[in-house]
Amino acid sequence: MDHGAIESALDTLRPSLASDGFDLSLLSADSGGVVEVVLTATPQACLDCLVPDDLMVGILDNAIRKVEPDLDHVELVKRGFDSVTTH
Repeated sequence: MDHGAIESALDTLRPSLASDGFDLSLLSADSGGVVEVVLTATPQACLDCLVPDDLMVGILDNAIRKVEPDLDHVELVKRGFDSVTTH
């Protein structure tokens, strides 16, 4: 899988997530079509602003599938959420 293309797909989503205190990063992309994406919550993250996990995975899947049509599925890894308080 083309890591550069996947990063470009994630770039389209990063600004809106960053405005709510979140960041996306590519953890891995294997030849079997599985892409792992890390969603990191900064201390300023607005947890109430974030869509549910299943919707987030769908958004990521849609963005990545545009550049990697052979995508099997996206796995979402969440980090930093235990240190964030709800606004």
